[in-house]
Amino acid sequence: MSRQLLRVCPGRSDSFQKIGDALAKARTGAVIRVAAGRYDENLTIRTRVTIVADGEPGSAEICPRRGTAVVLVADAVLLTDLTLRGGSEDLPVVDAPRGQVAMDGCTVVGSGWTAVLARESGSLALRGCRISNPDGAGVVDTAATGSIVADCLIENLGTSGVVIGEEADTTVRDCRIRDARANGVLANGSAQGLVEGCDISATDKPAIALEGRCATRVVRSDVHDTTIGVYVTSGSRPVLEQVTVTDTSGPGILLGSAADPELLGCRTARTKGSGLAVTERSRGTFRDCDFDSAGAPAIRVIGSSSPSFTRATVRDCADKDCAVLLEDESAAEFDSLLIADAAGAGIRIRTAAHPLLRRARISSPGGHGVEVVEDGRGRLEHCEIDRAGAAALRIASGGRPEIRDTVLRAAADAAVSVGTAGIAALRDCRVESGAGSGLVVDSGGELSALRTQVTECAAHGVLVSNGGRASLTGCQITGNTGDGIRVDSSEPVTATDCTVRDNRGAGLRQTRFSDQLGVHDLSSAGNGAPDAWGDTLPADVAAAGPGGGEQATAPQGPLEQLESLVGLADVKHQVHTLVNLNQLAQRRLQLGMPVPSMSRHLVFSGPPGTGKTTVARLYGGILADLGVLRSGHLVEVSRADLVAQVIGGTAIKTTEAFNDALGGVLFIDEAYTLLSDSRGSGADFGREAVDTLLKLMEDHRDDVVVIAAGYTSEMDAFLASNPGLASRFTRTIQFDNYSVDELVTITENMCAAHRYELTPATLDALSRHYERMPRDAAFGNGRAARKVFEEMVDRQAHRLGAMTSPAESDLSLLLPEDVAADAGSAADTGPGAEELLAELDAMVGLTAVKNEVTALVNLLTATKQRRAAGLPVPKISHHLIFSGPPGTGKTTVARLYADLLRSLGVLPKGQLVEVARADLVGRYVGHTAQLTKEAFERALGGVLFVDEAYTLTPEGATSDFGREAVDTLLKLMEDHRDEVVVIAAGYTREMDRFLASNPGLASRFSRTVEFENYSTQELLDILARSASGYGYDCSPEALDALGAHIDALPRDRSFGNARTARRLLEAMMTNQAGRIGALPAPGLDDLRTLLPEDLPPRPTTTSPR
Repeated sequence: MSRQLLRVCPGRSDSFQKIGDALAKARTGAVIRVAAGRYDENLTIRTRVTIVADGEPGSAEICPRRGTAVVLVADAVLLTDLTLRGGSEDLPVVDAPRGQVAMDGCTVVGSGWTAVLARESGSLALRGCRISNPDGAGVVDTAATGSIVADCLIENLGTSGVVIGEEADTTVRDCRIRDARANGVLANGSAQGLVEGCDISATDKPAIALEGRCATRVVRSDVHDTTIGVYVTSGSRPVLEQVTVTDTSGPGILLGSAADPELLGCRTARTKGSGLAVTERSRGTFRDCDFDSAGAPAIRVIGSSSPSFTRATVRDCADKDCAVLLEDESAAEFDSLLIADAAGAGIRIRTAAHPLLRRARISSPGGHGVEVVEDGRGRLEHCEIDRAGAAALRIASGGRPEIRDTVLRAAADAAVSVGTAGIAALRDCRVESGAGSGLVVDSGGELSALRTQVTECAAHGVLVSNGGRASLTGCQITGNTGDGIRVDSSEPVTATDCTVRDNRGAGLRQTRFSDQLGVHDLSSAGNGAPDAWGDTLPADVAAAGPGGGEQATAPQGPLEQLESLVGLADVKHQVHTLVNLNQLAQRRLQLGMPVPSMSRHLVFSGPPGTGKTTVARLYGGILADLGVLRSGHLVEVSRADLVAQVIGGTAIKTTEAFNDALGGVLFIDEAYTLLSDSRGSGADFGREAVDTLLKLMEDHRDDVVVIAAGYTSEMDAFLASNPGLASRFTRTIQFDNYSVDELVTITENMCAAHRYELTPATLDALSRHYERMPRDAAFGNGRAARKVFEEMVDRQAHRLGAMTSPAESDLSLLLPEDVAADAGSAADTGPGAEELLAELDAMVGLTAVKNEVTALVNLLTATKQRRAAGLPVPKISHHLIFSGPPGTGKTTVARLYADLLRSLGVLPKGQLVEVARADLVGRYVGHTAQLTKEAFERALGGVLFVDEAYTLTPEGATSDFGREAVDTLLKLMEDHRDEVVVIAAGYTREMDRFLASNPGLASRFSRTVEFENYSTQELLDILARSASGYGYDCSPEALDALGAHIDALPRDRSFGNARTARRLLEAMMTNQAGRIGALPAPGLDDLRTLLPEDLPPRPTTTSPR
């Protein structure tokens, strides 16, 4: 019996006019072909039929004004190539309460809460369909009968793309789901189902959400460009296999509500949040999963969660803190975890987390390999940590991990660093080739090491700092640059059955006497220095008793601190006199006697570097101890902090600074600059500051002390400028230059503070050096001593530069030759700077410049080695003066110097910011400080290069705005001493005048690099190199002619050196172009070769009159 065929075509007499009419006549199995057009019908299908568009796919459109387009109550219907649109009511377009709705190649456009619905005993079979619904979901299935959605495009959705609810068992295969305001796929209730081979993107909520108690499987699907990739809260055990999540704005995969899914071979990449976040007591099993390029910790486990990982991989995590974060009492387990190239620490364990890591490998993290802090716990077994950017293992702040059978290799700092309140337990571990000490215990830390090997570390094998505790049993410490075991602590330290051999220092060295050191069965052999502990301690250390080797007890209280300062006998006497006066005044008051009015304000006059700021701070503390001041704190200001550049602004700034000092001391450095405004013309904002100060001092005479400081003659003029000043500042304390012996003592104290040692011959050399120093206005006293100390460290670095791995004794000792200037030869550079120094060396000429820069690099390298050895690191100024004629490579060398400082870790960025007077000096009052600060802030982390710096202090112009730029720059340099390097450049004579124009400049720019004119041969080399770079060759005759041409150029201030060579080359290239333009067919040699006739005319020289 043939299948019944019915046609629907409005307007034709042989066809049905409506689809409903055809349905009424259709028998089971009938085929209804629908002509193109729009059909405003609500179809209820009661017979198994096939409805197919008769024409182009989508040309027949079922679009009721209200209600559902198709409701199935028969056992099945097949809809092919139709377009179906929802009506105005909040109802599905296609509703299957029973039977199966099969749709092939259809387009469904919803306008209700869902476009397609299967419920009760209904089901769906959708293939090749396109479904959209701006007002709701795409497909909702709540029926247990089993539906399939295959090869469909589901897009532009007001809520979710596909919802698998209640007990549905839906298969979603090879579909694209995109642009959903909620989820791409949402499974909840007790749903089963399978999502396979799908592409889900651009969802406002998690692309895949597995909720309730669903056990849906997601296989071989891609999720991208969404908020959260996968969100699992299901109480059942859903499975995700080979799911890839990329480019999310939040986490890639998020587990919550005690979820316990299984993830196999899944991958996340380029997630702005974590690749995986496990929260709220969730568990989960993860096998062979990769987490790449996460913007936050790639794996984060919190909230008492306990997931299990096997062969997980974390690569290129960009988070600066850590790649794997385990916290909040979580208990994750990792087997065969790989972490590679993390920007921060590899793993951070904190807040009572207690993970288990087996066979983990952490390679090249930017920070620590593993960091255990804030009561973190955990076990590491059979792990490897390679090339950590800091410590391989850092334990502090209550961290207490156990580490077994683990290898810690080539860490940039200590292999194991135990900080305050950290407790580390190592067993059968191996430490190799660290850039610092192998095992380091800081004050308050505790280390237990059993059968641990420490070999070939660049500092000590084991370093127990003062206040640290350690127990070493059966350990082998061999081949380290420093001591095998170094004990600086008087806390309990034991070494039992340990072997220390072939270390360059001592096998075991105790630096302070303590009966808390226990040594049993120590095997010490082949070390570079004799052991020093117990009975073998040096006499001076043993005689010091417990705590021996430490410096004398620090002075207690401000008066004791004042007495401990070097020199300043007259200053101390005057301060004691003031203290006695205040004490007597208080005693008179207690006895009811009248107390004479007494001003406490002071003038501190004298040369720079004599301790005026230090004494002011101590004076405030002394008055606070006496009860004269409430707090005694110091507020330090200068002209820039008090003077504004707009009318009325100065009084506001001065009052704010004064109010900050109430109860303490207001210290005005270089107070005389407040008189340097107008010199009799224009606005006098500095004098406004003085007038405001005088009134405030009168109003708060018992609640603040004002100290004005500066040079003696200038401060005399300052007091004489205003009768109110002389009446309020009635006492002047004179600070004199330090004597030679005092300067030697100050330098010796600096050396001792940084653990440098001076021989008697070195002390004699220092005395002779200070005796030769002129005591002129530029002499910096304590600053000069600091400069001498820095120069000594520089020269020691130059001297030790040729040594591959200097021992601690080499790094500590300063010799007489470190005091005297000695240019020396270029030495080996520190690691990471070879390429930059090679670039510098490749520059033509500049021999003295190259030597100076190489010496600086040697200094920085020695500083790094001292830090690695646990020695204090001196603060050394890196600011430079580049002096010399133009065109000699000053800017190029400055750029290389900036990059060198970056490569050696001195500066974080190393950028060069080049400025001149026009970039710093403004056009109106107040503009200069703003411009200078903006330029300085651009250079933070790098180098500020001030070209023609001398133009900031023009000769004879005392009120020029450029001087304000200098004052602002000096304060910024002091406030950001370790954050920026300033290079000031210009002609030699002008730069000498520039330094002499302000004492602060000479003290901050302690090094000058001199650039000389290039010789004729050097200029020929520069020109030939440049020509070759442009593809030109200079003939021998041309080079001879060039040499004669350059020799004829006067070496006056207009001579441009390399710029002159560049102009010559450009002129020759231009002339050559004109010459070969006349040739009919110039060959390759003609195009490349520069000849003597291409030179410009020689300059004419005039005889001096």
